[in-house]
Amino acid sequence: MARRRRPRAELGYGAFLSYSGERDRGWLPHLRRAIEKQSRPWYKPPRIRVFLDDSSISIGPQLWGKIEAGLARSDWLVVMSSPESKASVWVDREIEWWLRHKSVDTILLLVTGGLLVWDEQRGDWDPELSTALPARLLGRFTQQPVWKSLALRQPENGTGPVPDVDGVALGIASVVRGLAEEDLRSEGIRDTRRNLRAARITAAVLGLLLLVASTMFVVARIAQAEAVRQRDHAVAQQLIGQSSSLATRDPFGARLKALAAWRIDPTPESRLAMLNATANPASGLLAHSWPVKSVAFSPDGKTIATGSDDGLVRLWDAATQRKIGDAYIGHHRAVTSVAFGPSGETLISSGLDGTVRLWSIADHKQIGDALDARTGVISSAALSPDGKTLVLVGDGVSGAVQVWDVATHRRIGDPLEGRAKGSASVAFSPDGKTFATGAGNEVQLWDAGSHAPLGKALTISDDLLSSVSFSGDGRTVAASDTAGKVQLWETATRAPIGKPFTVDAGWVDSVAFSPDGEVFAASYADGTVRLWDIVGHTQVGAPLTGHISNARAVAFSPDGSTLASASDDTTVRLWDVRAQRQIGTSVGTGDQGETEFSTRGHVLAVGGSAFTVSFWDIASRRRIGEPLVSRDVDTGSPFALSPDGTVLATTSFASGYAVTLWDIATHRRIGEPLPAGDGNIRAMAFSPDGKSFATSGGSSVRLWDLATHGRIGKELAVSSFGLDFSPDSRTLATNTDDDTVALWDVATQRRIGETPPSHTAQINAVTFSPDGTILATASRDSTVRLWNVATREEIGEPLTAHRGGVTSVAFSPNGRTLVTGSMDHTVRLWDVTTRQQIGAPLEGHSADVTGVGFGPGGKTIVAWGKDDTLRLWDSEATVDPVDSLCRWARGAFNAGRWREYVPAGPAFQPLCPR
Repeated sequence: MARRRRPRAELGYGAFLSYSGERDRGWLPHLRRAIEKQSRPWYKPPRIRVFLDDSSISIGPQLWGKIEAGLARSDWLVVMSSPESKASVWVDREIEWWLRHKSVDTILLLVTGGLLVWDEQRGDWDPELSTALPARLLGRFTQQPVWKSLALRQPENGTGPVPDVDGVALGIASVVRGLAEEDLRSEGIRDTRRNLRAARITAAVLGLLLLVASTMFVVARIAQAEAVRQRDHAVAQQLIGQSSSLATRDPFGARLKALAAWRIDPTPESRLAMLNATANPASGLLAHSWPVKSVAFSPDGKTIATGSDDGLVRLWDAATQRKIGDAYIGHHRAVTSVAFGPSGETLISSGLDGTVRLWSIADHKQIGDALDARTGVISSAALSPDGKTLVLVGDGVSGAVQVWDVATHRRIGDPLEGRAKGSASVAFSPDGKTFATGAGNEVQLWDAGSHAPLGKALTISDDLLSSVSFSGDGRTVAASDTAGKVQLWETATRAPIGKPFTVDAGWVDSVAFSPDGEVFAASYADGTVRLWDIVGHTQVGAPLTGHISNARAVAFSPDGSTLASASDDTTVRLWDVRAQRQIGTSVGTGDQGETEFSTRGHVLAVGGSAFTVSFWDIASRRRIGEPLVSRDVDTGSPFALSPDGTVLATTSFASGYAVTLWDIATHRRIGEPLPAGDGNIRAMAFSPDGKSFATSGGSSVRLWDLATHGRIGKELAVSSFGLDFSPDSRTLATNTDDDTVALWDVATQRRIGETPPSHTAQINAVTFSPDGTILATASRDSTVRLWNVATREEIGEPLTAHRGGVTSVAFSPNGRTLVTGSMDHTVRLWDVTTRQQIGAPLEGHSADVTGVGFGPGGKTIVAWGKDDTLRLWDSEATVDPVDSLCRWARGAFNAGRWREYVPAGPAFQPLCPR
């Protein structure tokens, strides 16, 4: 079709503008546009096309040929008459061509300068007076032609006069088109009106189209926003699932993904993911992001050092299990061993990058350059007790043993003989006179002074050795192998002490002696840690379980009370050696009877033996003053503490039917005992405003005015052993014999409702949420149920995770978290919004948990039980999980981590904005 298309004929010109000189060059383009415009709309072609050689001719070598072509296609020749054009060769040539090929009657003269004078007698131009007439036009006209003179007008801006371009254009257009100027002006008006109508119609159509387009745009944006919302929700759900699966393998990734899910889609589910990722209230667990292969206690036992596969060395507070400062960064590969200097002011670490590094604890910096052993990797390093000598072994190139001077950072002599394949280990004796190395299947003892071997090497079997260790007195050396055996020898005689300690638990990675030398600990490939009695040659108690992957290293605290174990599961766990379980922060109370916690969470009253009640400050974890001792205190009956923790209510030992109030500060009675009913007192509670007091005895509940110690109204006809006031002190909740909860108006003593009989066993505890809208009930049926106080309808499904009756329940101060204690010896945390458990159960109690509560600000959980202990856990993460995660990350949750851990799609959002 393109080839067959007929060529389009060239368009002609209505007028050819001929001029000369700078006088007319500036305004002629405006004239051309004015002639062509003539009220035509922008979307239509001009009625008259005008040839202007200043702009219509392209640059080329044959200028006249292009001008001639323009003349040939033009209908009129418009000559700008002026003295300059009269003298112009080009204007003369253009007129000559026109006269030769066209008619003089189609020449229009426009005087732009000078004069044109017609001589009637001669019938021609006056050659003397016509200063603007080109000479070639003399004698050409048979009669006086019509010419126009350029008029000037004064512009509005006050500048000098300018040519009246529009008037000239109208005159030229009227001549070219053969119309009178009035007719042409009328046509322009009609065109203008027509154009205005067209413009209005166009504007209306465009407005309608704009409205439609805007509507479609809004609809599209809404649809796009919904699609983005659904995509972000899907990504957040994916991150929540990944966070849960990474909880034990990669705590760093789990926490970042949970926080990213919250930033992308802040829902109750993503908040729960944050709580699960960050909630680690159980003490005795040091969480890392990579497998941990080394752990050591400082000489004073207050600090723990760990080295992990990410090449980082970290310090931890042994008491609080919190990180101390930033990690030590220097190793390029996994850290294989860590050890403190004798004063605890320095630390050494070895790594698979073939270096040993010395660190200053005080300023958190590396001391000097790294010690480069040039053995490929360093599997173990040991510092002499005086801190002057370092022995290291490597298993990369040759397994060579090297001795270094710590002060000069230089190697002492050549590597020692004793090369063997396989991993290697080294340890100093406590007196620093001997060190032992294990490589291949041999243990070699060395003289630390001369670096000479002491006798022949010791062997267990043909299996590869994994570690060596000296006892606290240096008389015994132990070695473990990959077959799961541990062998002991006498250091002096190198004689084996009995048969190897063997258990079917995989290979042994590490062995450590207790400070008293009576037991040693060994870590096994199945994740267990076991204690062995050296004299009896038997295992002490059950294995310490908790790690879910290889247990790599063990270390005793200097006092021998705590054992630390490091594992490939990215954790270090702390164990109570005496109790043989993972430790928490516990407070031994001795014989423990009834215990009560102040509702504002800072004072705990513990009933002991011999009519004694002791008081504890939860924040400092210390006793408050001297115990309250009185024969009028029955420590086996219910207690109650006022909200501010200043008044204690106890059952009088002399009379089981009366309540005595005590001033905790002075240990003095407040007023006379309150007769509580017709039977033993079963429960009591203070109102939050401190004005009222409730006691349950026999088959009724009584209300008391604490100011007057007088009864308030009539008795409440209910038999109850669980009482709780609403936060506004206007409502009292009591459990009943039919396993429901009744609500009472305190002012009128009227029963205002009850919960349905949903529990299938006795309700042990009831409590209001801080805002009074929710009531929680704990039951012997192993469930906790939440109730809407206004409607008395159950909220969602019951909380079911305990494997025994639930004995106690408490809300956090912000009402978003619930803590429960159970006969299954565990304490559990719950997210109130989703009614899901937060994290793993908090273990440590060896008997029924009888009470739970939150400490000040909800940052501490306290629980007490029949094992005569109080246990405390850090719950600060549940108060503000975002803040807790960001403080834990210390700036590591950045844009790079976002790209690494978050799927493509959602736009980057700062995880921890400042």
